[in-house]
Amino acid sequence: MTKNEIIEKVKKHMQLIKLEYDSDFGFKCSDREIEELRDETKKEIYKVSFHTPSHIERDKKGEITSLIEGYYCCCLIDASNNEILYYIKPQGYIEADGTGHWI
Repeated sequence: MTKNEIIEKVKKHMQLIKLEYDSDFGFKCSDREIEELRDETKKEIYKVSFHTPSHIERDKKGEITSLIEGYYCCCLIDASNNEILYYIKPQGYIEADGTGHWI
């Protein structure tokens, strides 16, 4: 798969598990790299990074009353079979099936 195909696969998967991203920041796919995974094994992976959307609330005058900034995340993809392994967020992990593990 090309990097663009990997990014498209991640975008479609994120829609499936209802994980939002900020389209203004876009996606970046790394070259193949060796990464130590959560289970302490090393695997050749692609890392797709993205940014979650910020949430802004405004009052009737249009002034900001609440701002929760988005954050950088990434998705790890097994380079040998292009399978999505899991997503890494600042608060923990999201498995490929959409379930979360929080720190």
